[in-house]
Amino acid sequence: MKRTSWRTTAFSRAPVVRIYNEYPDQITQPVKIALVTDLHSTRYGRRQEVLVRALRKYDPDLILLAGDIVDDQVPLVGTREFLAGIGMLPSPRCFYVTGNHEQRTGNLDAIKKMFTSHGVTVLSGETRTVNIRGQLLEIGGVDDPTVFTPNRFVRRIPRQWERQLADCRDGLAGERYSILLTHRPELTRYYRESGFDLVVAGHAHGGQVRIPVLGRGLLAPHQGLFPRYAGGRYRLGRVTMIVSRGLCLNRLPRIFNPPELVMIHLLPD
Repeated sequence: MKRTSWRTTAFSRAPVVRIYNEYPDQITQPVKIALVTDLHSTRYGRRQEVLVRALRKYDPDLILLAGDIVDDQVPLVGTREFLAGIGMLPSPRCFYVTGNHEQRTGNLDAIKKMFTSHGVTVLSGETRTVNIRGQLLEIGGVDDPTVFTPNRFVRRIPRQWERQLADCRDGLAGERYSILLTHRPELTRYYRESGFDLVVAGHAHGGQVRIPVLGRGLLAPHQGLFPRYAGGRYRLGRVTMIVSRGLCLNRLPRIFNPPELVMIHLLPD
């Protein structure tokens, strides 16, 4: 039997696929959703073949991009290759919201145009209805709060962001299953009252270093040490939140914390 060293396990750069099954009352037809976060223009093989192959294998109906797909210090080639790759998939609808690193580029309008030019729907305080084989879903999305303030640490949430969230809520029909696409997981007091059934986010990178015995991350931006919402599925009252650990390999090392692609299966109960 081949043995794997702890170093290989601890510093693995191969993305894993994590699957979450949800059984909402509103769902009558199965829907598969891919959640991609925090790519930071990381390249996974030639023309992003590793990620594109995984997405082709799992065949999602929707792809949700929860921010920081772009990095402010890394060339855009990894992002462009990824967008070109998902554009060649059979026919999934794709939605995107900004993260704080898109804002840091100083070229936010150009970034959004790049996504729309590849057929991606950019959400900035709005809710869209999608039809997946007769199953109606509502997808809302908000920009990262830093879009509205020069303060990169965002100690106080801007009113413009709160208005975007309210606009998303106002766009809900009520009886359909609804998903809020956002970058930051820590804003839970807003998500609890958002009116959405499911919130999907990233940003925390799984806590960067996972502590095997505790099963927790060590540090996450805007949450500090031992972040509560670093990656996984959380219950916020009647709302479910799923947080991806993200795909970034360009910045700090990931330890016992492999990059992650998330698949969410909405299934009839």
